[in-house]
Amino acid sequence: MMNRRALAIMLVLTVAAALGAMGQSVTTVRVFNLKNTPVKEAFAVIEPVLSDQGSVTIQPSIGRFTIQDTPAVVAKITNLIDELDRVPGEYRIEVELLEGLDVVGSSDLPPELHRRLHRMFPFKGYRRAGQTVFQGEFGQATAASLGQSYRLSFLAESSNVPESTPWGVADVAGRTQVKWLRLDRMSTDAKGADRVDELLRTTVFLSPRQKMIIGAGSSEDSASGLVLILTMHSVEDR
Repeated sequence: MMNRRALAIMLVLTVAAALGAMGQSVTTVRVFNLKNTPVKEAFAVIEPVLSDQGSVTIQPSIGRFTIQDTPAVVAKITNLIDELDRVPGEYRIEVELLEGLDVVGSSDLPPELHRRLHRMFPFKGYRRAGQTVFQGEFGQATAASLGQSYRLSFLAESSNVPESTPWGVADVAGRTQVKWLRLDRMSTDAKGADRVDELLRTTVFLSPRQKMIIGAGSSEDSASGLVLILTMHSVEDR
């Protein structure tokens, strides 16, 4: 017969094994409400992370999904969603368009800017053609008029340098990428139809408080033309 001591040890081991088995099946439930990312896009990211015990219920119409899985997996998914669904961030870019002239005229440009323009371009004088401030969220295309005759459009994005970037490539981290920057001249032809002439198309990177000057003359030695000035401001510099 089994003595009391052996029986007690067996009971303890049996209870411990049962508790261990129960511990493996313990799950956590968490509901996520997405603000900036489609549910289907988030599902594609989290589905490979789920364990054999995990499940997900999605509600695309209201941007919500529910995860049930082990605490460790739910914590990992939470970190992924925090990164995926973060607020895009804001930008503020001041834009000024100048007409370069072949005659000297009065100018209210700051002296430092005037000297810089003189070193860069052959124009003798400048006249403001339009000025505005673009402000919005990264990832959203925007367009606005510059004066009565010009229109500027672009898409601003926050720059991130992937780990795969080759050594020696310029580091653009922390800069704002202004993509598909396009300057158009708006006019009306002899028949009264609207006409759009593309004057400039490029992509640039702007650092905080950086002033970038872009020439849009017909040629490098043109006596007249356009100068586009972009200034990146911190959103707090309002």
